[in-house]
Amino acid sequence: MSQPLMIDQVTKRYGDFVAIDDVSIAIEQGEFFTLLGPSGCGKTTLLRMIAGFNTIEAGEIKFGSTVINNIPAHKRNTGMVFQNYAIFPHLSVFDNVAYGLKARGHSAKEIEQEVDEVLSLVRMKEYKDRQPSQLSGGQQQRIALARAIVIKPDVLLMDEPLSNLDAKLRVEMRTVIKKIQQNLGITTVYVTHDQEEALAISDRIAVMNQGTIQQIGSPLDIYTRPRNSFVSNFIGVSSFLPCEVSTSKGESLVNVYGHTFPMKLSKAYNGKGILAIRPEEVTLNEASVDGVASTIQFATFLGDFINYEVVLGDDTIIQVNEYLKEGLAIKHPGDAVTLTFDAAAVNLFDLEGKESLL
Repeated sequence: MSQPLMIDQVTKRYGDFVAIDDVSIAIEQGEFFTLLGPSGCGKTTLLRMIAGFNTIEAGEIKFGSTVINNIPAHKRNTGMVFQNYAIFPHLSVFDNVAYGLKARGHSAKEIEQEVDEVLSLVRMKEYKDRQPSQLSGGQQQRIALARAIVIKPDVLLMDEPLSNLDAKLRVEMRTVIKKIQQNLGITTVYVTHDQEEALAISDRIAVMNQGTIQQIGSPLDIYTRPRNSFVSNFIGVSSFLPCEVSTSKGESLVNVYGHTFPMKLSKAYNGKGILAIRPEEVTLNEASVDGVASTIQFATFLGDFINYEVVLGDDTIIQVNEYLKEGLAIKHPGDAVTLTFDAAAVNLFDLEGKESLL
């Protein structure tokens, strides 16, 4: 049966290098939880600590109420899906999926029944007699997933499982994985550096950087209210503009390039800050409208919207998306415009970008 997973003040060192620095995460039973971050941030190291492939220098990891720090990897009852599939090339599809059940001493009748069930779940039953060399990349990934879940693991671990697939197949397979995970209710820890993948597939996300957790939250929370400028910059596209913030009599005003507008802050703040703006949080106006004076530099048609590169007076460039609608006047390089911002949507950080002021 699937178990909740508790990571409590866990640390991993390699000599003087701290790969995981006092990390704590509580993952609920049946939750799809993603570790997201750039290469080298520690996400795979943490996953391997959960699996038992890496030692734990400090802290505890629990499956339910059981501390697993000193339990060998092969006794932790985890299912693992690797980046390179790691299926056995000399075994048939059936025997690949059956491998873990055979190692656990299941009877031949039980193995046949359980393998057939899980192959039906991943829609690969008709391929059970084929060799891995006869399968596409997406089919091999389905077999790797089937092999991991057939043992009914306490926790399912997935390490960049879609990175070797082409873009269209990645989108298809992430949907397959999410539906199967929801159907089975398996506690899942998923590692990726792909922001879109994480947003699409996760119940919650932990954004990591340099061995630490920067923010934990739902995909919506992470995207709309990043805790700091690193998260804002890593998740999606953000432009960062210097601004001045002043608070008086409970009202806060933000001045950016001479354009002032009110924002609701979590506390009174006076001084320099950083305004973080996503492309959909900006409105392009006629040059006569009050706002930040700018010039269209480049336009890219992307189907349902146009992405503009807009240059400000000091040569700062920001991204603006304008969605197509009836009567919209398409803008061209060289056109003068002013920018206004959605005060309820943009984010505001202190000058160092370490703390959200919202």
